[in-house]
Amino acid sequence: MTRWGTVVLTGATSGIGEATARLLVTRCDRLIVQGPEPEGSVTALVAELRGRGAAVEYVSCDFTRLDAVTEAAGGIRALAPDGIDLLINDAGVPGAPERIVTVDGFERTLQVNALAAALLTRLLVPSLTEHARIVNVGSSAHRVERFHFDDIDLALDYTPVAAYARAKLAMVTWSTLLAEELRGTSTTVVALCPGLNDTPLSSAMMGRIGGPPRVGAEHVLFAATADVASGSYLEGDHVVAPSAEVTDSANREALTELYWERLAPFAARSRA
Repeated sequence: MTRWGTVVLTGATSGIGEATARLLVTRCDRLIVQGPEPEGSVTALVAELRGRGAAVEYVSCDFTRLDAVTEAAGGIRALAPDGIDLLINDAGVPGAPERIVTVDGFERTLQVNALAAALLTRLLVPSLTEHARIVNVGSSAHRVERFHFDDIDLALDYTPVAAYARAKLAMVTWSTLLAEELRGTSTTVVALCPGLNDTPLSSAMMGRIGGPPRVGAEHVLFAATADVASGSYLEGDHVVAPSAEVTDSANREALTELYWERLAPFAARSRA
């Protein structure tokens, strides 16, 4: 069984992320978990995790604020002086019934499910250890949506399902772009669909369907240890091709420009 030194897990206070935290805490020396709630609201969960082996640290961060993401990255780096061996980007929200725009000017689902992860990861890459892995939780829902870069925030045609699927499309595409960016290093990047699980997120959009969150968590841990090429996308613990939207060169160029142009100022602010 693989054992890690330090693991960082976002979205750890509910659903698949919470179940993943319970699996990870016995398989690492230090577990740094993130959630949007104030620490006082998750004391029971944190206490449970701390009683099961690893040193556990909680970082509260609201991903609807990118300045909070840069602050959280600094806090995580301080909590991991020996580096990060595994980074799991699991934080996510369902598409809201009505379109919400964050203070940073992004549609909320896109920012929380994709852009915040990209910013946090970019800020944590310098702290990754040799042979570290980044696991990005995507979804097969990415297959039902297309990029519309002339309306990336869905101002003209918003639906909750489209917002969620488009955010996961961005996440899966960015994951492959990140793998290309880190080529030549020892860091590997893997994205996955954890399957349909009965979580607060899925319930908000589809009702109470799917298996227990632990099943999705087991898929996440499989992706963390699987002997697959960097940039791989997994469904059902098998490497599969993502949608054609992910591999389209024009989409990849446009998404790269979007990420760099709109996230770079926050990354620069963190380094200042």
